[in-house]
Amino acid sequence: MMTEDFVKPRINGSMLSNYRGRQVCVLGIGKQVDSNGTSFILSTSDNQDIKVIMQEPLNEYVSGLTEVHGQVDPRNQIICQNYINFPKEVSDSFDMNLYNEAIGLMSRLSEHYITGVPEQ
Repeated sequence: MMTEDFVKPRINGSMLSNYRGRQVCVLGIGKQVDSNGTSFILSTSDNQDIKVIMQEPLNEYVSGLTEVHGQVDPRNQIICQNYINFPKEVSDSFDMNLYNEAIGLMSRLSEHYITGVPEQ
C-alpha cells in the first residue's frame, strides 16, 4: 500500500497546478537567488520559471542544475524541504530536453512508473 507522504512525483512547470498541496520533485536550472537567500527561481525542464521558497536562508548561491523537493503552495510556488545543487560538470552535460520527455512519459504512463516507497 502506498501513502501520499512517500509519493513525490517528478513534474515540470506546466504540471504544478495539478499538484497544489502535494509533495513533488522538480529539476531545473537554479538562478536569481534573492538578496536575503530566502528564495530563488528554478527554470524547469519545460522552460517555465517557478519560485522556490526556502524555509531557512540559503548559505550558498544556487545555480545550474538543481533538484528541488517540496510542497506546491496555492500560488504554484514550491516550499522547499531540500534541494540538490549539482556540480557544473553534471549541469553542462545534462540533456534537459530528454529529461522533459521522460517527465511526459512518466505522467502519461503513471501506472507503469511507481513514485514512492511501499509502506512497511
